[in-house]
Amino acid sequence: MRTCTGWEGGGAARGRRDYCRGLGSFIRMNRDLSEIVLHLAGETGQGSLAQAGDAVGARAAVDQHTAEVREALAADGQEPTPGALLDYAHGFVDAAVGRGWWPTGRLDWESLRLAAVCQLVIETEGLGLTL
Repeated sequence: MRTCTGWEGGGAARGRRDYCRGLGSFIRMNRDLSEIVLHLAGETGQGSLAQAGDAVGARAAVDQHTAEVREALAADGQEPTPGALLDYAHGFVDAAVGRGWWPTGRLDWESLRLAAVCQLVIETEGLGLTL
């Protein structure tokens, strides 16, 4: 088994260094992908929130999604803090993209959910902005 603190089962120090260097690249790549996912969530959510402000039905849908996000966090024993909301958004976008979703600029179900997450972040940060 290979670890960065040791090399079980034999192997040269060079092999350990090469393995750990490769692992570092993976960790950096994973961190970069996480930042991309959160950027995608933020851009889509903010754009959808702005777009929903112009349509009564869309505002109602964002309100419904907001309640559902609160309920989902509460079911996990979490308050809607900025950190919990970012974690939620990250997992949500990962799952949505995994199902083949990609933002199109339309107010689809996923975009409305991300708008709701953005609305909750705005509320929890006390920015006083609403639809």
